[in-house]
Amino acid sequence: MRTLHDLLHYFPRDYRDYASITPIAEVAQDGTVTVRGVITASRNIRLQGRQSLAHITVRDQTGTIGATFFGRGFLAETVFRKGTEVIVTGKVGNFKGPCLSNPEYEVLGGDEEDRLNTGRIVPVYPLVEGLTQRMLRRWVRDALDAVGAAIPECLPAALRKRLALSGVAQALPAAHFPDTLKEAETARGRFVFEELFLIQLEVLLRREQLTTAAPDRTGHIINGPHLRALDRLLAFPLTVAQERVISEILHDMAGPRPMLRLVQGDVGCGKTVVALHAVAAAADGGFQTAFMAPTEILAEQHALVLRGILEPLGLRVETLTRSTPEPAKARRRIASGETHVVIGTHTLFQEKTRFHRLGLAVIDEQHRFGVLQRALLAAKGQRPDLLQMSATPIPRTIALTLYGEMDLSVIDEMPPGRLPVKTRRVPSAKVPDLYRYLREQAELGFQSYIVCPLVDESETKTALTPLLRHFEEISTGPLVGVSVAMLHGRMDPAEKEAVMARFKSGDAKILFSTTVIEVGVDVAKATIMVIENAADFGLTQLHQLRGRVGRSAEPSFCFLLGEPRTPDGKRRLEALCASNSGFDIAEEDLKLRGPGEFHGLRQAGLGDLRIADLVRDARVIDLARREAQGLLKKNPGLKGRTLAPLAKALARHREATENCGMAGLEVTL
Repeated sequence: MRTLHDLLHYFPRDYRDYASITPIAEVAQDGTVTVRGVITASRNIRLQGRQSLAHITVRDQTGTIGATFFGRGFLAETVFRKGTEVIVTGKVGNFKGPCLSNPEYEVLGGDEEDRLNTGRIVPVYPLVEGLTQRMLRRWVRDALDAVGAAIPECLPAALRKRLALSGVAQALPAAHFPDTLKEAETARGRFVFEELFLIQLEVLLRREQLTTAAPDRTGHIINGPHLRALDRLLAFPLTVAQERVISEILHDMAGPRPMLRLVQGDVGCGKTVVALHAVAAAADGGFQTAFMAPTEILAEQHALVLRGILEPLGLRVETLTRSTPEPAKARRRIASGETHVVIGTHTLFQEKTRFHRLGLAVIDEQHRFGVLQRALLAAKGQRPDLLQMSATPIPRTIALTLYGEMDLSVIDEMPPGRLPVKTRRVPSAKVPDLYRYLREQAELGFQSYIVCPLVDESETKTALTPLLRHFEEISTGPLVGVSVAMLHGRMDPAEKEAVMARFKSGDAKILFSTTVIEVGVDVAKATIMVIENAADFGLTQLHQLRGRVGRSAEPSFCFLLGEPRTPDGKRRLEALCASNSGFDIAEEDLKLRGPGEFHGLRQAGLGDLRIADLVRDARVIDLARREAQGLLKKNPGLKGRTLAPLAKALARHREATENCGMAGLEVTL
């Protein structure tokens, strides 16, 4: 928060109703109550070390009750003096009799209307270390008194009237210090709409900017020699869903506007083959393709697939990553146009990487890149087509909010012959049986993954299984004699490549790994996924790991080890066992984790939502989008005095999201 506007738009996450005063004689054990009375005794009690607590006794006309403030003994000498009238709210416990433990308090005697912490509907704000609720409530109250009435109204009056939304001067005080919970909900509704409305205006304006027809663009050649040869070369038929999405992509590429399309599909649905058709169409027009992946392992996996298919078509394919040998020579070939398809990581958008004629940018696992990172890659060409792919389906509310500027294609069909992966929880008593099963499968020629959450021991995460120790114990114990290998992010690129080559060739039957194999690893003979401490992984991540098996017609299994330590952990495992659908998993993950964590909204350029909830407010997203579309149709530039406050609010929102994107870029680089 940098300005008073930021502070006043830092909304409560919840409210507590402390308005009802309970006579002390009627206080019951184990409840939360608010009492009002006079302090008759106040002590600073020293504990072991430097700790202390304040203990006070409060009396009203019906009786007395204690209140303790742990770690805040100084309050007994600075605030809680005998004879002071207070309102105190807290959970009833016992400390030398009935007592409120660490309650909220407000000292009376001044302005009765200025109660901020109890005796009313009290706001509860998100906190970080160093902030307290009392601090924020006081600062917000002071800001409202100072400038609340001067905050400009950004929503047009006609829109507010049509949707029955409160004005900002009325809604701001009601959002922070409402008289009733209904008043708080009404105020929240206004600011939820405002936030989502600004987001939708931003994505729609960005779409218009990104897809404006280029004056010298004639569109790609569709059904050229490379594209026709690709269809003849493929050794398998495309699914109906793949053909539909390819048709949508080629239609975009043939048009006068640059393509801006997001392809969603579950793990194993064949997104790469779809992208290859775009690559071939670009090559037919003499254009290069940049294919960006978030990790070197995934980039190398893509390179293996693309070389095998595109090089027989006469297209030169090469990788450009941090570990590429002789990168200067590779960059010269890219700049000269000798290289047709470049597969890489963040190195692709570095300044020293230049393209001869970039016409297509393909971004895999797009949610792992920030807005500015994607924009830097697109800036390497003259308005290239942009095709983004996600192996983790995105709930519609997220897609509309984050990627509303993009056209959306969904591959909702799996290739024929694929069997659903059977997912089972394994109790600790059955783990020895599991290892015997892995040994039997290895002898039959099938392969397995064993995934651990950590590479090495951790002082703070002692309950989690470290890879290095687990590999040593299991490979020399239950799996002794079985050909095994180990992979993790601390290994240098050559070691990683050698390990993956052993596993892909079948030389290593069991691969111990961290989540570096979460995406991009495709080994048909791998039919078993074992996940240690499974409940400590995110639900989407578990689904991605499970997607490493089941990539052939052989029956495949995912075994989840470890007991959940939280209710959410248990729900994650139950959801994974209940469904193989990435779309169902994504929706459940959104409910469990909330939008603030889903796919890294900050990296996507949205930053933290201040008040909207993409699950709870799904209906408002649709409403905000329709209203934004209608307004931009009438006034594309938001011109005129009436819309000037809205344009200013939009500029402020754009600056905030760009700062979020830049922060993500700096961290990544």
